[in-house]
Amino acid sequence: MQEQGKSYQDLSNDTGISKSLIGHMLSGERVMKPERLIIIAKALGTEVNGLIQVNETNDPLEIVFRGELTNRQSKRTFEAVLFAIEDYVTMKQAD
Repeated sequence: MQEQGKSYQDLSNDTGISKSLIGHMLSGERVMKPERLIIIAKALGTEVNGLIQVNETNDPLEIVFRGELTNRQSKRTFEAVLFAIEDYVTMKQAD
């Protein structure tokens, strides 16, 4: 956006995404859905990969879940996700 001299309002006009949502996504306050990332990349005339920055860090990961575990199925799914995360972390530590 800076390279092209575009403001949040310009990007909002080009994408149909509200100016406030663009601000929240770029500040990290809101999750940028893949379909919105594609729309933004097209509006800026670039590839999605050009907008993604991979940060290697040794800082602890933070995972935030939204919603509630209201039934057995959701609790089992949550436990499966936790197991997969723990398994992945254990394998990465062994590398």
